[in-house]
Amino acid sequence: MQFTFKFKPINKLLPICLAAVTVLLITYLGQQPTVAQLRSNVTVDFGVPATGTISMSGMLHGIDPSQPPDNSIKPLQPKLWRVGRLDIYDRVIANGAEFQLVVSDLWGYGSNPKGWPYQNYPAWEAFIRQLAQQNKGKKIIWDIWNEPDLKNPFWKGSQEQFFETYKRAYKILREELGPSAMIGGPSISSYNKEYLADFLDFCKANKLEVNFLAWHELNDSKILFVDDHVIDAKRNFQQSPSYKELKLQKIYVNEIVGELAQYQPGEILGYFYQLEYAKADGACRACWNTAGARKVSNCFNNTLTGMVTPNTFEPRAAWWTYKAYADGVNSRVLSRSDNDRLVALASKSNPEGKAQILLGYFDRNYSLATTVTLNLGNLEQLGIQKGQKITLKLEKIPNNQEGSVQKLVTVKEENLSVGSGSLAYVIPNFNVHEGYLLTVSK
Repeated sequence: MQFTFKFKPINKLLPICLAAVTVLLITYLGQQPTVAQLRSNVTVDFGVPATGTISMSGMLHGIDPSQPPDNSIKPLQPKLWRVGRLDIYDRVIANGAEFQLVVSDLWGYGSNPKGWPYQNYPAWEAFIRQLAQQNKGKKIIWDIWNEPDLKNPFWKGSQEQFFETYKRAYKILREELGPSAMIGGPSISSYNKEYLADFLDFCKANKLEVNFLAWHELNDSKILFVDDHVIDAKRNFQQSPSYKELKLQKIYVNEIVGELAQYQPGEILGYFYQLEYAKADGACRACWNTAGARKVSNCFNNTLTGMVTPNTFEPRAAWWTYKAYADGVNSRVLSRSDNDRLVALASKSNPEGKAQILLGYFDRNYSLATTVTLNLGNLEQLGIQKGQKITLKLEKIPNNQEGSVQKLVTVKEENLSVGSGSLAYVIPNFNVHEGYLLTVSK
């Protein structure tokens, strides 16, 4: 594991002890002095590229064959799309994402005439065979069942009955599609090491492959543990000689961001940061009901899982968060924060040729704002020389839930002369759940 992304406190289980510290802040950007704020320090080194960065931009459902329009999708540069329908295959592929098919969505969950697979295995096997035959030649990642650890609503049977359901589907898919087909799971609702071990042990005993291992991270109060789960799975499963014959190639966290955080830039960036650091192979944004009295599922209203408004497809703060994230993935550089709930994703060059630092502040049980000091180092790697003037533009990604955001809010834009190869930049009153984007250009 390269230590290029993240500084971890000695004990991440401790609360932020600095919450009790009262600090008198200097006046900045015309604001009055503020008391009782945390101080957070972020270091960015433009001279140290972060190698092997994998994009975590991906989605669950959220579109139909025509809506929302492609100009809502393309800026997000999705890399993985988890779906329960086949009529959007061409669209997903055209937008540059891998197509992960939730087979159980096509079968249904118990209340339909088919019932549960374990009630009629021959019908399940016939269904899988027909599905495989009809989709030969397509690049599909076969995700057999969604959240089989949840009895309500996704699986009424036993754990062993799910394992048998996987076995029967796997054998037919492998027979029909050959050795290159990507088949895996179990896509459980949270990281459960014991469940995953039982599943892999069953597959090993029955000579089945698990080409990808998948689970969901949807507890917004435990974002700090997401990276630990991925690292643990890599060490104990993917890299373990005991499971070599399973041909476990990828680890997908194929649902991320819980219901409380679905619109919150700070939390979304927290998930991204943890997954990037652990080098997961892909992630999909989960979908939830809308806020308010009249609940509508963001899975099936063509809003990119709630990132754009229904019908008018105007971007929300979550959309801007995904866009800014995608803009910087390909040129990621070292960044670290001394506050584990204040994350920074720094990049040498976005599509406009500007360096950028994307920051998010998250905490479910904490409300105190923080003052962030950004220490930008090795500016000469951006082609900036001593004495040269640069433009620093600070934009806020607001935490405004379901409201549309036509453009980011410019907080400050200024021209500064660089006295050396480094620069300190202060962002006061950084509130929980918000995001900020700082761009640096010559």
